[in-house]
Amino acid sequence: MVVFRHTVCIDALPRPWCADAVGVLLDLAEASRTEAGRLLLPDGSPVPGTRLVEGRHLRPGAVYTTEDDAGAVRVRIGEWNRHSRLRAAVGVRTPEGHLALQVALHGVDRLRLLELSGRTRGAGERPASTAFRGSAVLRGDAWWAAADQGRAARTPPLHVRLDHRLLRAGIRVVPRPADFGRWEVGVTVTVRGRHLLRPVAAVVLRVAQRRLHRSLARELDGMAARWNAALPGLLRHDRDELRAALLDELRH
Repeated sequence: MVVFRHTVCIDALPRPWCADAVGVLLDLAEASRTEAGRLLLPDGSPVPGTRLVEGRHLRPGAVYTTEDDAGAVRVRIGEWNRHSRLRAAVGVRTPEGHLALQVALHGVDRLRLLELSGRTRGAGERPASTAFRGSAVLRGDAWWAAADQGRAARTPPLHVRLDHRLLRAGIRVVPRPADFGRWEVGVTVTVRGRHLLRPVAAVVLRVAQRRLHRSLARELDGMAARWNAALPGLLRHDRDELRAALLDELRH
């Protein structure tokens, strides 16, 4: 087993703004309707390429599909109650492979708990070699309490697990307040071998530890830089501007 640790500093995402963004998206969904299978926005314009193929709009069992040159997406609604919980199954197919994802959002208005689980398989002659299973849990209350107030959490507010047939990785993410309205986010990655290959994987991981750590640090630094570049522009949008931007995006 090897352990990598790295810290990045990012601009803070205010919880009220994030909740507003989710609320705008849900408002648009609930104000939309379907007609002859087409998904229509509140002003009556269709969402290109998106159709309701099973069930009733936003009811459990409703299935939507979207297709374009990049691939196809299929979404099945499991539960829709914006005051308590949303659940959906999402399937994505592209020339590079397939992703199947289960999504659950609890305490929607406060973004209390987000749960993801799924699997991915690449295309090609040996898809099993690129197959992963994974899960992620984000506890909203614990995240913002740690990020904005410095409160310690019993468990990491964000935890991710990834399983490959050869390796297992766990990712723990813990934020804390930093100067100038930013967050300092600590990321800990644990990687170990699986099954009979654990001893071999342990040796390989030890040999490649420095290189892997540099690659991880470079990737996390790049993600932080992209976040910091994009976030200020998003935060300048109020609720009405967010709604207009989403409508414009959906129309195209």
